[in-house]
Amino acid sequence: MLRTLFSFRGLILVFGLVAVGLPIALVAQLGIVRTLTTTTQGLAVTRQGAFGTVAVLRYQLDEETAIRGYAATGRALFLQPFRGARAAMRTALDGLDRAVPDEPAAGTARRAIGDLRRVNAEWLTTVADPILAGAHDNDARLLRGKTLIDHFRRDVEVLSAYFAERYQRAIALRDRTMRATTLGSFLAIVAIAAEIVVFGAVILRMRRELDREHGFVEALQSATSVRLVPPPHLAIGTAYRSATRGTRIGGDVYDVYRLDADRTLLVIGDVSGKGIVAAVDTTFVRYAIRALAGEGLAPDAVIRRFDALYRDANPAPESFVTVFVGIHDRRDASLAYANAGHEACWVRHGTGVEMLAPTGPIVGLGQSTFSGAEARLAAGDLLVLATDGLTEARTPQGTFIPIERITEAIAQSRARTPQELVDELVAVIARYTRGRIDDDLAILAVELRG
Repeated sequence: MLRTLFSFRGLILVFGLVAVGLPIALVAQLGIVRTLTTTTQGLAVTRQGAFGTVAVLRYQLDEETAIRGYAATGRALFLQPFRGARAAMRTALDGLDRAVPDEPAAGTARRAIGDLRRVNAEWLTTVADPILAGAHDNDARLLRGKTLIDHFRRDVEVLSAYFAERYQRAIALRDRTMRATTLGSFLAIVAIAAEIVVFGAVILRMRRELDREHGFVEALQSATSVRLVPPPHLAIGTAYRSATRGTRIGGDVYDVYRLDADRTLLVIGDVSGKGIVAAVDTTFVRYAIRALAGEGLAPDAVIRRFDALYRDANPAPESFVTVFVGIHDRRDASLAYANAGHEACWVRHGTGVEMLAPTGPIVGLGQSTFSGAEARLAAGDLLVLATDGLTEARTPQGTFIPIERITEAIAQSRARTPQELVDELVAVIARYTRGRIDDDLAILAVELRG
């Protein structure tokens, strides 16, 4: 038998096996590549559909927020974001239509998209358009609008569940394909080593691409990020760390916004929850407070009005926000502020540090006992605002960082800029927690330049 194998006839047999096995191996590998390509494209379409689902909810909330603001104030500044959200809503709904295939299995999702169009159109015709036209029963219409928004949220939940289930099916198909790929690769190695090296490289590359897709998390990253443009007389430093791995989305929010040449709005807040739902709320927090402060209201009045808006937009009793709203006036170096249950607020004068205690309860509890206070922020002074990701950082054993340690770090810092101080605080937390982040973290440091 060995003689036959190593004979001319054996060589012909080997070449024959290679000649037959090579096309089979090529066909098998090409089939695998096509399946993986189709799976990747399906994952991409599913991801876009999930993004679109988040977008339509955000646009509906933007429309509602703008109309509520217009109804409450009559100010035209609310109309621009309303028109932008209204135009973007149509594009987002069209994108959802393209992301859901026209097949029986997708009937529930397609009905949900149709219902989203209907509810949005009904909200526009029965709530938004009459209010814009000067209707006198705004309260009743806004209450009706709240019912429609709840309906809208339920349709969004149906679509989110559909895309999540479709995503899991695609991942399962990918896993089955990868197992078949492993077996096919082994058989191809036995048949011809050179071919398996080539196709193994292709498979490895596609596997890396699919692993990146596996990191998909229904993102709202672009919607929650904002570019701060501080006035020339203020220097700022910021840091943001999300507890949602691999993303910058979460329930923390900070803002620096010029109200006029002398007054600057300074905000930091922490929305209950994490991930996408909290990220949607942070967008509402940022722009609602900007709009209210832009009316010339004092910080305590801003929080009082914002509390009413937030409770109307978030009927769930477990929804709440801790928020610090300050307005700095460089003409007299005053910092008027209201602190709704937010503890991590410091002002450093030279080497002395004082904490700005809360002046009222957290937003969302239905209480309106918000009061204001005033501090000084003169040249060289430093305002440090943070969320509970700083004050409630824990060791791997669960021990909280002492608040005194953070206060001491702020007092003893030799940082030359606010950003250097923020970086030092992040380094302190990283050392204390061994690099583990279990909660969203936001830090905003502000210094008045001389």
